[in-house]
Amino acid sequence: MTTSSSKEVYDPNEAKVLQFIRRVSNIPVPKLCAAFEIDDSYLLFMEYIDGISMSQLTDEQKEVVNVELQQHLDVLHGIKSKSIASPSGIVIPPYRVMRQSSKDAWSRLSSETCDYVFCHNDLSQENVIVDPETLKIKAIIDWEYAEFFAAYFDYPFYKRLGPSMALEGERDDVPELLQLLNSESTN
Repeated sequence: MTTSSSKEVYDPNEAKVLQFIRRVSNIPVPKLCAAFEIDDSYLLFMEYIDGISMSQLTDEQKEVVNVELQQHLDVLHGIKSKSIASPSGIVIPPYRVMRQSSKDAWSRLSSETCDYVFCHNDLSQENVIVDPETLKIKAIIDWEYAEFFAAYFDYPFYKRLGPSMALEGERDDVPELLQLLNSESTN
């Protein structure tokens, strides 16, 4: 099965993902209030989360937040599937893959076993909202690229400042991710 992954599906995917995560876990995500299409635009209305991004914390404070964040990632990666796909049924590779490929449709891959875990795929410090007083995570945001993938797709970009892609001097995992996505089947 081949599904589109063009921009018009990112926001509907994020809406489905937010509902899915709230239903199957205790991971803090914004509550989706409404989602609809109007004039060729897809609109999401979510609750406002009061707090600051993890990127605004000191290194010592980030270490505290990382402990809780790792617990949430353990829960997230404990959600398993036999297929690479999102809760909306489409395949949307992480942005770092999309920007290096001209492909706009990706095939769902399946496995005999539950080899795939739920991945955020854009987990940077900017996407972790924290209470500045308690250092508790109030919400993890920006789930548009989230879906079931091999666990190594969810690279720990949150451990440093910057975007969710390899920076100079870091290992670039995109060729490996493209190899998996371009394979016909993992059976």
